Amino acid sequence: MKIYFNNILPFNLEIIADGGQAFRWNRSEDGKYIGVVEDYIFEVVQANDELIIDSNLEGKEEAFAKEYFDLPRDYEQIEKELMCFKEVAAAVNYCSGYRILFQDPWETTISFIISANNHIRNIKSTIENMCKIYGEPLEYRGKTYYSFPSPDRLASLSEDELKKTKCGYRAKYIIETARMIADGKVDLYGLRELPTDEAREVLLTLPGVGRKVADCIMLYSMRKFDAFPIDVWIKRVLEHIYFSGNQIPIKKLQKFAEKKFGDRAGFMQQYLFYYSRNYLQDIIK
Repeated sequence: MKIYFNNILPFNLEIIADGGQAFRWNRSEDGKYIGVVEDYIFEVVQANDELIIDSNLEGKEEAFAKEYFDLPRDYEQIEKELMCFKEVAAAVNYCSGYRILFQDPWETTISFIISANNHIRNIKSTIENMCKIYGEPLEYRGKTYYSFPSPDRLASLSEDELKKTKCGYRAKYIIETARMIADGKVDLYGLRELPTDEAREVLLTLPGVGRKVADCIMLYSMRKFDAFPIDVWIKRVLEHIYFSGNQIPIKKLQKFAEKKFGDRAGFMQQYLFYYSRNYLQDIIK
């Protein structure tokens, strides 16, 4: 079924799909983006101020897609607020239209365990392997896609079996985390209701989840917009803009960013991340 959303700006599908927050979106030769979102296939194209989505959703496609792409939120106002920080206004302007997707907490948790010390191409490849080998087939327009495997499925595997996905040493962390989720020791979906600090404490009990991964999980699947993940790119760009390029401990950067950007920290992180990787990467090595 095809659905249309109008008056979506600021919205930039390319940045949203390729910006490092989700790993199951791919650009097709005709310029459309095809993504697997939970058990559904989205085929999406943006035409200026209109978003056109084909999918295999039945009955709830409009509400589900609107929530996933965070369309009801006033990003024009968010960008206006962030532009008040003159020193990062160029990043906001460069990445205008970047929206934070509302993803599934389980898939996001495993995806970002895989992401640690890894490159986006490898992350995408590993996740795709995992879905093909251990997920369920999803048919769409004559092609077969695959759902993300459940906690029970991954919990049942040996490390050698999971390493077929090319996840390497992360296999141990993934399986142990899957078992904690499958056994009910951690309720990922219930964490949405907790304050950010409390949710983070629980996530840090999961094998393979450090501070940066925990903040990614909260930002991309729990709408904890005060979370501010810091990786090598964010560290570099913060040091470049605010500390004259001097090396600053991550904990100090964390406190600095959280205090400076408050409940808009997660949004600011998104703009800075994409900006630093795609525009400033040659300047701030």
